Amino acid sequence: MPARWNGWTTTSTAHPSRDLHRHELVRGSGCEVWDTDGRCHLDGVAGAANTPFGHVHPRVTEVVTAHLGQLAHIDETLATQQPAEALIDALAEFTGMDDFVFVNSGSEAVEASIRIAMDYWRHRGQPQRDTIIAFARGYHGCTALTAGLSGLPILHTDWAAKPHVRHVELAAHHHPDQPDAALALAAAFDAAITNAGPHRVAAVIVEPFLNVGGGVVLPEGFLTELLAVTRVFDCLMIVDEVFTGFGRSGTAFAIDKMPEPPDILAISKGMTNGVVPMGATCLRRGIREHFGDEPLRYGHTTSGHGLGCVAALATIDLLRTDGLIQAAATAEWLSTEWRYLRAAGVVDLRTYGVVGVAECDSVERAQAIAARARQGGVSSGGLIIGCKGPALMLTPALNVPEKQLVKMVARLKFAIAEVETYGRSVRA
Repeated sequence: MPARWNGWTTTSTAHPSRDLHRHELVRGSGCEVWDTDGRCHLDGVAGAANTPFGHVHPRVTEVVTAHLGQLAHIDETLATQQPAEALIDALAEFTGMDDFVFVNSGSEAVEASIRIAMDYWRHRGQPQRDTIIAFARGYHGCTALTAGLSGLPILHTDWAAKPHVRHVELAAHHHPDQPDAALALAAAFDAAITNAGPHRVAAVIVEPFLNVGGGVVLPEGFLTELLAVTRVFDCLMIVDEVFTGFGRSGTAFAIDKMPEPPDILAISKGMTNGVVPMGATCLRRGIREHFGDEPLRYGHTTSGHGLGCVAALATIDLLRTDGLIQAAATAEWLSTEWRYLRAAGVVDLRTYGVVGVAECDSVERAQAIAARARQGGVSSGGLIIGCKGPALMLTPALNVPEKQLVKMVARLKFAIAEVETYGRSVRA
């Protein structure tokens, strides 16, 4: 029988009888989703951390529906669409960046970032700059190029060509609680650049929060310290805000706290409130000028799609009105209430913006808790929560009502207790 093979699943976990894919969802509203049996579940992951204002937000639905009756799409090399031009202006004001390359996903936004960085140095007469410095536990996408930037074992293959990468490992003295942790972590990147040979380093790429790498919170001020390092060595700084952008960090972007923008910014999740795949590679002023008459050697059939652009404009408008206030409030609530999940088998509780991380003592325990949370009760639905290795991650919509946030944490606490009481075999 034909079957869909979902990304990041094995032949066993993709089986329909497994809990993760047991719920066939048919509709949603805000932070609630309903399955074919009529059970209502709490969406604790905001779709895929990409619906900052929840499901079926009326403003986003309205503009996308209206655009469907106006224009399908046009090749961006032949003509432009009005929503795309409007979005460039909005993104420039919102991010502080100057030039924008529209893509369709976070992986593509990072792919374009690396390609542009390499060509930038070629156009400046320094083609020997072919090395990227990155976190070993970083994640920047799943194209062959972007997967090669990571040191995570699951992304490694024997057949894919890898870029020249030097990895920086996290150490105990890099923990946010340690004195001068931001300086120490920036010094580790300084050492990696020095060891690689500064004349060989094209760029440093980092996430402000290591999502797939285990929900790792980095020390406050690290991006600013790293910016200073890249300026000393005259290499590019790329910030991957695919996950943290559009309010997830508790502010519009994590780079907002830097004294000046990075050289390149990659964005995607949250950009269109999850209704249309879209991303962008954002460049500071001056990078594009070095290309002269040389073309940008990157582009996709649906780059700058009108549906994505109108959805992104609506999302930015929502952030400007109440969204950033709601994000700050939700982040504040999590920072004070998340600690009450402390229990046997939960070794660390931490938050980052609108993200709650509950790190367990094993991957098996975390998976069992996530499965139990999704089960819910006999008549009530469950809580859909993320699981990255041993780390459980709650990434709700920015505007989640406090009443629903309280329910999410309560259901997670119940699942933690159930697994501790009845063992890790508790599964759907």
